[in-house]
Parts: sequence; C-alpha cells; structure tokens
Amino acid sequence: MVSERQTGCSPYPGLNFRFKKNSVLDWATFSRYALRIRLLHHDESKRKYIDESAWNDILHTKPHGDLLPNLQSLLWHAVHADRQHWSLLFMHAKVRYLSLQIHRSPGTPTYIATLLERVSGLTELELRSDSPIRDVESDILPLLHCPTLRRVVVPLYFLTTAFMTQLSRCPDLHDIQLSRPVEQGTGDRTDVLSFRPTLEEHAFPVLERLAFSAHVLHAIHFLAAPFAPKQISFLYLNVIAVDAPLVVRDFFSTIAAECKSLIELHVDFVICPGAPMIYPPPPLVDRPTLDTFRPLLSCARLKRFEFRWDYQMNVTQADMEELASSWPALETLLLNCQPIPENTPPLLTLEALIPFAQHCPHLRELGLYLDAQDIPPALSYPSPRPLSSFRSLQKLSVGASCIAQVEPVALFLSQLCPLGCQIVSGVRWPDAYGIALDQLGILDHRRLQMTEWWVRWMEMAKVLPLVTKARLEEKIRIAALREKMETLALHRTEQGGASQIQHELDNIRALLRG
Repeated sequence: MVSERQTGCSPYPGLNFRFKKNSVLDWATFSRYALRIRLLHHDESKRKYIDESAWNDILHTKPHGDLLPNLQSLLWHAVHADRQHWSLLFMHAKVRYLSLQIHRSPGTPTYIATLLERVSGLTELELRSDSPIRDVESDILPLLHCPTLRRVVVPLYFLTTAFMTQLSRCPDLHDIQLSRPVEQGTGDRTDVLSFRPTLEEHAFPVLERLAFSAHVLHAIHFLAAPFAPKQISFLYLNVIAVDAPLVVRDFFSTIAAECKSLIELHVDFVICPGAPMIYPPPPLVDRPTLDTFRPLLSCARLKRFEFRWDYQMNVTQADMEELASSWPALETLLLNCQPIPENTPPLLTLEALIPFAQHCPHLRELGLYLDAQDIPPALSYPSPRPLSSFRSLQKLSVGASCIAQVEPVALFLSQLCPLGCQIVSGVRWPDAYGIALDQLGILDHRRLQMTEWWVRWMEMAKVLPLVTKARLEEKIRIAALREKMETLALHRTEQGGASQIQHELDNIRALLRG
C-alpha cells in the first residue's frame, strides 16, 4: 500500500492509504496469515485512513468465506458513519468481542441489523459515541437483545432508563461498566437526570458487576426495588449531582440492607466542566461525617471503598480511629483525597494514617486528604512511642493534600510505609479539573499552591524509598547489636565478669543510646 497526506480541505485530513495502481492482491499468501489473526483494531481517530478504493478492491476480489476466519475481537472506531459499514467485512459467528464507534445516521439501523445477523455469539460489547444517547438510543437498543451478552461497556451517560431496562432482560449478563470519558466520550448528563428502570421478575439473573450514573435518590429507589440486582459484588455509582449527607447515608443504608454480597463500592462525583457544583463551599455541618458512612460498617464482605465528593468532609482524627478499628478487613480505602481547594487546610493530619496501620493489616491502598504542613510533636522522628507500620500497603494517595517540607514528612512516613509503597499525588484528569475550577472562579493563590504541593509530593515520592531503606538497615543493625550485647552479657555471667567483656558491653550500650 502507499500513503498520501490529505490536506485540511479533505473530509478526512491525515494519512490516506490505498493500493498501488494496477496492483494484484495476493489472496493465497494472505489466507495463510489470516488464520492466525484473533484481534483486529481499526482506529481512525489517529487520522490514518484506508481509502474507499482499497475497501472496494478487497470487497470485490476477496475469496469466498470469512476474511479472518478465526477472528475473536474486533475494534472498529470509524470517524464517520459512512466508513462504519466496512467493519462488516470482518464479522462472523466466531467474533465474541466487539467495540464500535456509533454515529447518528439514517444507515445505522440497517448496519446494526446486518451486524446482529453475522455476530450471533457476541459476549462483550463496547460502545463509543460523540453523540448523546438520545440521538442513537433507538438504533443501538437492538444490540442489547443478543442473548449471549456477558459484558457491556458504554459512555458515562448512556445508561438511560430504557437502556438499563433492556439490559435487565439479558439472561447471561455479568458485567455492566462505564468507560473512561477521555477514551470514549461521555454522552449528555441530561439524559440520565431521570433514572427509573422498569424491572421485571428475574431481572439481571446473573449480574455481578454494575456501574451507572444517577442522582443518589434515584440510585436508592433502583437498588431497593423488588427485582433489583441484589447479588452484585461490585457497584460503581457516578453521582450526577452532590446531595445532602442524610441522602448519602440513606444510600449506604440501602446498600447494607440490600447488597449483602458487595465486596467493592465506588461513589464518584466527577469534578469536571459542566458538573453542577456549589460555590461558595457549604459549612462543615452540611458535609458528610463519619455518621454518613456508619451503615457501611455492617457490610461484612465490603473490602474496597472509594468516595469522591466536591469539598473536604467533616471528619476528625477520632473518626479515623473508629473507622479503622471497625473495618479491619479493608483492602482499599480512598476517602475523597482530591476535593476542591479551600482557603482552610485539611482537617486531618498525618496522624490519621496511624490507626489504619494499626487496625487494617490487609490494606493495600489508602487515600486521604491531609494537612502535612506541620508534623505534630508526638509524630516527629524518631517517634517517642513505637508506631505500627503498614503490613501490605502498596499505594498511598494524597491527592491535593498540602505539604510544606519534604524531609520531616519522609522521616515520618518511613516509620509507617513498607519499602516499595508508592506515593500518588495530584488530581484525576487535571485539565478537566482545572476548567471546573475556572468556572467556579477559583483563580487565586490556591491554584499555585496546588502545583507547589504536587511538586513537593513528587520529590517526597523519590526520597521516601531511600529513607525507608536506611531505616530498615538501621533496624537490622540495632537488632544485631542487641543480640551481641545479650551474648556478651551471658559470657560475662559465665566467666565471672571479665573486664574485656564488660568494656565491649559498655561500647554497645553507648552505640544503642547514640
């Protein structure tokens, strides 16, 4: 094939690939390799296109039968609807995974109908679209009638009432997920402002993992409905608007009462352009407290919990003590460590880490919003009291936490964090986060401070492994000296207090004190 660079006046500017003029396609050689291909990914978002003439040559000269007879996964992301239909060349009954870019077009219903005839055993469906779901919903709902579907992934605001109602009838559906906005578009928030699926008996018979976008109150009604998927082990709720703490508490109470098998829970308000955010910040008394989360403490199987909200929560050190001691089986806890910055520092200090190190031996990931500008005297290195260290921690997320100096924080964390623990700082999707702050009018010193804190946390992440390693080596050295001192003391007792042994003992005691 040869490539030509298309100019900006072309409908598809970028590299355009076509066959050389008068070339003959060697189908015999192609067929030998075609049997080995299991996955095909065609992505035109990279501005690389196969010319229409090339597709027509393939269509009219290809041998009888399937082009790629053993193909199992097809990812076809065309930039326009008139380039979508070429994906049908590769579809057949063995294709199990399908990822499509959906476009609003009069030809889309026909394309979907043909697709369903060819891909009869589809188990995984992933949809992308730059259009809101209301423009393409009637076209793509037939895709959900496929009885073999086991997993569906759609943009953030695609799971409407009608969409979820149809998914509830899929007999073998195990997993419903939302895609990352930066990858597959989001849809339109207004399409899910009302979320009230109609569930019939035997709805979601085998569903294990569920993600959807809704108001918290609508999520409560959905999960409390008689035929709701109460057997799920994973739940992700994209909250489309911040609600009152009492409503959030009712949601957690519903989870505790209805979803007894839940292992992993995510409640996520995304700070991004267009999100309905409150400004100025509400008073602390109107924010989530420990009491908001208390119903979750009765969820015996819950091991992974993430909560993202708009502003920092109204929680204290005593709350962290109670939370950690009541939840020893925790493996992941991310507690709103990337809130909108305020003029006041975080309520929690580095001391908030200690109870989780003491009470949660299985904790692998922890995220808190912390004030690390001042180290409390009781926590300065070396600590006057021995601190329990994390046994399994792999990742400590500090988000937008403030930090003044790297060295004292590194010295303190070296007492808690195991060697190899990763420090994660900054915010998710910084560009979207920054635009959201612009829209709120947060243009002052807080933006500059966040950058400075991020730089210091990055430096801290480089220093911490060195300090932790030195601390471990020092611990080993002290243990060896203590063992030697005990051996010498025993020898002195046996030999009646020899002066040379006594001299060595005095030297070791001096080293231990120093």
